[in-house]
Amino acid sequence: MSAILAVHDLTKAFGGLMAVSDVSFEVQEGEIFGLIGPNGAGKTTLFNMLTGLTRPTAGTVRFLGQDISRKAPAAIARLGMARTFQNIRLFGGMSVLDNVRVPRHALDKVSLWGGVFGTARSRRLERETLASARELVALVGLGDRMDAPAASLPYGARRRLEIARALALAPKILLLDEPAAGMNQAEKEDLSSFIRDIRDRFGLTVLLIEHNVPMVMGLCRSVAVLNFGQLIAQGAPEAIQADPAVIEAYLGVAADA
Repeated sequence: MSAILAVHDLTKAFGGLMAVSDVSFEVQEGEIFGLIGPNGAGKTTLFNMLTGLTRPTAGTVRFLGQDISRKAPAAIARLGMARTFQNIRLFGGMSVLDNVRVPRHALDKVSLWGGVFGTARSRRLERETLASARELVALVGLGDRMDAPAASLPYGARRRLEIARALALAPKILLLDEPAAGMNQAEKEDLSSFIRDIRDRFGLTVLLIEHNVPMVMGLCRSVAVLNFGQLIAQGAPEAIQADPAVIEAYLGVAADA
């Protein structure tokens, strides 16, 4: 496998606060990569830098060989990077189907003329967009709720809808920010199976932040650990679980204590 995402010495300072400091790692194409760490470790700040929402103070992010460190979020999304958010961001008053149709339209290259006058090409693209959106909604198990307002869905279903909306952008890499937050154990197990399935079905690479360490260890091939904005460990799940620095970061005591 080759690296689809390469992070080198990435740093973000907010005034005198160093939120992320000299973080470097690579995500290999086709893998599920986990990013863990205690609260306040800098994980979401790192995600925001990867996706263009936050401009790095220093360091570089390379995606598919391109330096995206200073690119706008829309430009990064067009290259093939999509994400979900720790706090679900759906259009609550819109239907489940329309929540997926809206980002799918971002892939359509319809001219202003075609959109206004409904040319044959624009009508064909609209049919394809609708069919693709229906397929994605069904894939996440919401086929019977397509016309329901997104705000009416239970919490776990809204999480799945947000993933469907990210998939609508046809990404090459999918970034999931705490996808299992608020879920019970059975829902977390279902979510792990679902993430594996979409990785295989769409040929994706997945990078996820998750507080549920057992879920990460069972799902990911590689894991990186942040603490106070610094990368303190990286490697296979088995090595991470036995790493003294990781144990100390989570438990607050040295591993030999």
